[in-house]
Amino acid sequence: MSDALRRTGVVVGTVALVGAVGALAMRYWPGSHTVTIAAASVSPIVLLVGCAVAVTAFAAVRAWIGFGVAVVVAAAGVAVQAPLYLADDRSIERPLTVVSANIQLGTGDVDDLAELVRTRDVDVLAVQEITPEAALRIRQTSIAEDLPHDFVRPAALAYGTAVYSRHPLSQTAVLEGFALTTLTAVATVPGHGEVQVFAVHPVPPTHPEDWAEELDRIGAALSSVPSTRSVVALGDFNATTDHVQFRRLLSGGYRDAGEAAGAGWLPTYPTDKRYPPLVGIDHIVVRGLTATEVSSHEISGADHRAILAEIG
Repeated sequence: MSDALRRTGVVVGTVALVGAVGALAMRYWPGSHTVTIAAASVSPIVLLVGCAVAVTAFAAVRAWIGFGVAVVVAAAGVAVQAPLYLADDRSIERPLTVVSANIQLGTGDVDDLAELVRTRDVDVLAVQEITPEAALRIRQTSIAEDLPHDFVRPAALAYGTAVYSRHPLSQTAVLEGFALTTLTAVATVPGHGEVQVFAVHPVPPTHPEDWAEELDRIGAALSSVPSTRSVVALGDFNATTDHVQFRRLLSGGYRDAGEAAGAGWLPTYPTDKRYPPLVGIDHIVVRGLTATEVSSHEISGADHRAILAEIG
């Protein structure tokens, strides 16, 4: 092997390894800067590619120290991502099916949404970016029959949010301090009693400080619910499980339903590009409940995939 080829392999491996280490570090970076937030969003992809390239390059040129370091970084990456694939060992006697859908400024196909609700016997549906026109279209679908109880606050552009439920809703409220409408209500569900529902939509991290503050406000709202009551918070969180700001919500008994179900990496956004979704920013967070299934579903005309969970 020539010296030039060996040097090239070492350089390629080193650059890839630095990228992988940086991606791993972004998972724990607490700062609120647009660049680091974006980097954390795609860190699983960068980590996977970086480790694969580094291991291959170092092995090819027999740079065993670099190879060993790359293997250690890869193992660390597996360790932090593995919980997403390990389901809770629990069964559900009376499943409750919940869905969250961001319908992109009201342009999403509400017939697709209605079909999902009907075929999966959905109990609770949260809709973000619901405009007055979209709310009217939803009322003209089978959702009005399947989910007759609702708390709807439509608005122009991305500001509207709604909750539709198969079961009666009470204690409805619009939470203060959010740029985009955030709702809460209590659903009285047979076999589960009172379940506190939050339909959330914090601002995107184009305004990093506001984004972090709104995620903290969601955390405060979740913490305020009496510990005896089950909770479901669902919506477009504009954050992934690789953002430390999102993971702060997962305390006091709260779990990401996808992790509880072992659903793995579940990207939901964007769906309106030539490339597939890259980030999982739509979530269902639960307390006092577990999840046995979490899946994503296409809604035509929307830039998010809807996310569905069976919980109980």
